[in-house]
Amino acid sequence: MTRFSVFTMVPALLGLSASVHAGTLLSENFDELTPQLAATSVGAFSTLGGTNVDILGGGLFGSLCAAPESGNCVDMDGTGGLPQGTLQTNTALTLSPGVDYYLSFDLIGSGRGVTTSTTVAFGPYSQTFVLASGDVTSGIVSDELVTVTTSTSANLKFTSNTPGEVGALLDDVLITSGVPEPSTWILSGPALLGVYLLARRRVARAPAARV
Repeated sequence: MTRFSVFTMVPALLGLSASVHAGTLLSENFDELTPQLAATSVGAFSTLGGTNVDILGGGLFGSLCAAPESGNCVDMDGTGGLPQGTLQTNTALTLSPGVDYYLSFDLIGSGRGVTTSTTVAFGPYSQTFVLASGDVTSGIVSDELVTVTTSTSANLKFTSNTPGEVGALLDDVLITSGVPEPSTWILSGPALLGVYLLARRRVARAPAARV
């Protein structure tokens, strides 16, 4: 195998690697929404049971959307009647066995002196986050693996368990499927190494060039 053929195979392998990158099933950062109180329609989500949430941003308490959140965020406790929000995706996703699903979101403390409790559920995944007012780390979830053994229809749901009008703050919700990017390189690494070793063997066996 010549040097030329070795290096022409590398892009092909990298192209195969790209084809197994994670696919995005849901992405919502709420930045396209108009900040408002007592919202019931929230981008890819809607509230349930007559509850509402507040979309914060800019001059409407935008400073509460503290890093790692940015732009707009959602106060899980809204305003007025039934402010203790239950937020659910508008469309259910069909989860298939044998496929890896990855859930990410930023959930931070209220920033207003209130300890909050929020339950997050998606298929077999269910977790309750109790966050102190200034906690900006414990509710940050990145690529939480979710798998099912049978075909399952599931909505992603965020439920505030905190009475009143001061709740946890939600942003940057993402669901992907497939192989996350770092794992892709792990998968393609042995193939690239094999091409390299094969090329070295071929070069070592080739007769020396005559002078």
